[in-house]
Amino acid sequence: MTERVHAVIGTAGHIDHGKTMLVKALTGKNTDTLREEQERGITIDIDFAPLVFPDGTVAGVVDVPGHERFIRNMVAGAAGIDGALIVVDVNEGLMPQTYEHLAILQLLGVQRAVVALTKVDLADGELVDVARDMVTDALFQTPFADSPIVGTSVKTGAGIEELRAALYELVQNCEGRDAGGAFRLPVDKVFSIPGFGTVVSGTIWRGQVKTGDDLEVLPGRHDSRVRGLQVHGAAVPFSVAGTRTALNLTGVEKADLYRGCVVAAPGTLTETNLLDARIQLLPDSSWRLRHRSPVHVHLGTAEAVGTILLLEGDELEPGSETLVQIRLNRTIVADTFDRFILRSYSPVTTIGGGHVINPSPQRLYRRKRQYILSMLEKQDNNGPYQRLLNLLQHGAKSSEEIAAQLGLASGEAGALLAEAEESGEAMKLPGGWIGTDWVNSVLQHLEETLWELHRKNRFLKRLSRAWLLTSAEAGMRQRDALWLLEEGERRGLWQSSGASIRATTWEVHLAQDEEEMLQAMLMSLRTAGLQPSSTEELVKPFPKRDRVAAALLKYAAQCEEAVEVADGQWFYGDVVRAAQDQLRALYAERGPFTVAEARDTLHSNRKTTLLLLEYLDAHKFTTRKGDLRSVN
Repeated sequence: MTERVHAVIGTAGHIDHGKTMLVKALTGKNTDTLREEQERGITIDIDFAPLVFPDGTVAGVVDVPGHERFIRNMVAGAAGIDGALIVVDVNEGLMPQTYEHLAILQLLGVQRAVVALTKVDLADGELVDVARDMVTDALFQTPFADSPIVGTSVKTGAGIEELRAALYELVQNCEGRDAGGAFRLPVDKVFSIPGFGTVVSGTIWRGQVKTGDDLEVLPGRHDSRVRGLQVHGAAVPFSVAGTRTALNLTGVEKADLYRGCVVAAPGTLTETNLLDARIQLLPDSSWRLRHRSPVHVHLGTAEAVGTILLLEGDELEPGSETLVQIRLNRTIVADTFDRFILRSYSPVTTIGGGHVINPSPQRLYRRKRQYILSMLEKQDNNGPYQRLLNLLQHGAKSSEEIAAQLGLASGEAGALLAEAEESGEAMKLPGGWIGTDWVNSVLQHLEETLWELHRKNRFLKRLSRAWLLTSAEAGMRQRDALWLLEEGERRGLWQSSGASIRATTWEVHLAQDEEEMLQAMLMSLRTAGLQPSSTEELVKPFPKRDRVAAALLKYAAQCEEAVEVADGQWFYGDVVRAAQDQLRALYAERGPFTVAEARDTLHSNRKTTLLLLEYLDAHKFTTRKGDLRSVN
């Protein structure tokens, strides 16, 4: 029984250099399965074959077309490979499509390769040596500089086993893909099987999948379920990253699927028509990219036409790189750090590539250039943990939202959150997770806001808690805002009591003339007794400072030296407290009492007594039932 596939090898090379025949010699499978391919004798579309090694290890081989008209198919096939089989006809040497394929492999980040010199049976030893030297020179400044170069002939079988051994070493040295991440499979083939329904195939980029899993197909976010799995034609219960896999899906129609779709764990990838990215142009490209240049963008198995919005300068020279935003003419699926290929709009040729910095950005404007460049440079150097911290600086988010926006499985997101919480860099609020720096920044802002409110209302000992809550609620859920107020109190930034709040060290300081104004108004209230005084009457002696005098009355109310029993109607504080004592005694003697009985007890008039009783009702000192009142 063979082990699972853990690497995918892609062919590369010029048309008619023998890629397909070499794959057949290695795997036993003819990958030219289309009638047109067989009639014309050229590879048009990508196809796949299993390469079985003596120890049972299996690698997937992607055979790609070499003709320049089918480069788009070549890119779709190369997008998911771990290593390359570079094929060069010993009699022709490196040709235009060989160089273009090499450039594409490097732009996609492929690091390992084996070179096969084909048709050595038709060349003498000197020609083989010349071809070997040419290849060595061509690969000198590429990641493939130390790649083995094997002379082969599918006619005689020369070099085939040596090539197989070199490919085995390549597979063993490939870095394993992330089998623990959120499942992702870019679709490169879609077909139907009678009795089974819709089937898609591709290379699993990340994660694993098993029969019965719930997945979604993007773009469109169609819900689907895995009915069955196959790896190289054999039914399997599950499959993992680095494996060529066919998925039999239910819940989605074939009409909704096409090359360029992605099957993924629900909620973990972004549908987008806008990308923040870093791009580079090939050094030997004859193209210069100008601001708003149209290009073909190949990402995964998807292709779209994009408009390049340069963020630095108005033109990009060959061999240079820069930060850009790309506006796409169709929705594709992308994730941070995905690599892509850029091809010129017309005539079409490969001119460069890049990687995604942000798959779901806001529209950027060049007039804010320095801020944007700084932001993107920072994002471009971030791994998953730092991306999490950046995300948590923009409001509380649930663990599900975090997993989706970072393209992670729930377990991955949970592990990162646990790490961030343990390090003190993230906190759990009622509404979700948030960065500690964000909390600190908001609390500092709220403290500054509270002190500013104190300065604007300098005669108030305490402020309305609603004032600060309104400021805290900007851009967040109310329950998180309430949590922030409580957290600020736990940190000693302020103190609250019921509906009021004050900065911990805030105190009201009155100037001498202000103290004199206050005492004059309190004396007037004390003299009036149970006869209410209006604000206008009390501030009248201070015509040029009436606003200050009115504010001092509010201060006196917070000090309980004065009581505003109704809007703009004042009593001296001790007078109200004495009236409460008298009503308490009345209730103790007679039980529930009428307005008339209260009036007689207080030696007041009905209007004043009603004013006072309604105030006491509102403050729960008394309770009215019909014409009677009780003291609580």
